[in-house]
Amino acid sequence: MLREVTDRFFGYYPGTVALVTAAHGETRNVMAAGWHTALSAQPPLYGVAVGKERATHPLILASGTFGVNFLPLAQAGAVQGSGTYSLHGGHDKHALLALPTLPAAPLALQGAYLHYTCRVTQVLPTGDHDLIVGEVQAVHYDPDAYDDQGLLIAPPAIYLGRSVYTTTAEMRVTHGP
Repeated sequence: MLREVTDRFFGYYPGTVALVTAAHGETRNVMAAGWHTALSAQPPLYGVAVGKERATHPLILASGTFGVNFLPLAQAGAVQGSGTYSLHGGHDKHALLALPTLPAAPLALQGAYLHYTCRVTQVLPTGDHDLIVGEVQAVHYDPDAYDDQGLLIAPPAIYLGRSVYTTTAEMRVTHGP
């Protein structure tokens, strides 16, 4: 029951944190993004909110591409580290957090159960972040992470806030007409 009122904006968790990858020239980065969403099926569009001061922001704008990666709970430490360490501080987070990429898809993280490679189509200012919209150019996934219906069975890293992660329960309930 809703019983209290606050001026604190905090109700956007729990949720999965996507690891956004970007590269331009010799510089690459991976950042944690809690604010991301599918936007359209036709054409396939995905959006990520990226702070303008983040090192990933100019890499995405300069290259015109970005990756969106989803990691399992077992890699929650790498997810957290991607949001804690900074390329501005001189950290190569790929190396520091053991996040290698696929040789043929340098924005796709090897340990992800799902990856989108996106081409930037729009950049929409949204307050202190830009919503960067990308058309999905390629989808890579781990078939062992999904059941025969295409539903995720791998335990996703779900962020609760304050550096705490959990995952889904094995129990599933189907509702239908």
